[in-house]
Amino acid sequence: MAGTNHVRVPKPSAKSFNTARLISKNTLIESQIKHIHALEQVLLEQLQTGIRFEDVRTEGDAAKYIRRVTAVLHPHLTRRAGKKK
Repeated sequence: MAGTNHVRVPKPSAKSFNTARLISKNTLIESQIKHIHALEQVLLEQLQTGIRFEDVRTEGDAAKYIRRVTAVLHPHLTRRAGKKK
């Protein structure tokens, strides 16, 4: 796209993401989930995920939740239309 800046982000170490790690041990992710959840609450009911904030306990849960909300907010960024979320 003309006039669009792209930022390349290096791939993180495999050790940096642990799907079983509790988000209570990572205040950054916990804060992000709180903000995303607050944003989701202003969406039309049919666009909301139905996932309760209290049910997002691990980094794996957080990743799934963030992916689902992002797909609603930015459907044009979905990689493959048939890909499972």
